[in-house]
Amino acid sequence: MTKMIKFELSQSQLKKYEEWKASLPKIDSGHFGASGGGYWFKFTPTGIGDIVVVGRDDVPELDCDITDWENF
Repeated sequence: MTKMIKFELSQSQLKKYEEWKASLPKIDSGHFGASGGGYWFKFTPTGIGDIVVVGRDDVPELDCDITDWENF
């Protein structure tokens, strides 16, 4: 039997993600995806909630913490 862990974003996290994504530098066509960068999510489960950080491979200095800290 396979066990699964499922991570979800709240509405406020999704809003933060969309705002962050819109603020990033524009990408030249043909320079995005598996070989040229991409978006990623890092979920860190804790005993009181999940820490969530998002990023884009080509701008590591602009990673964004979208954790719902008010729910901790």
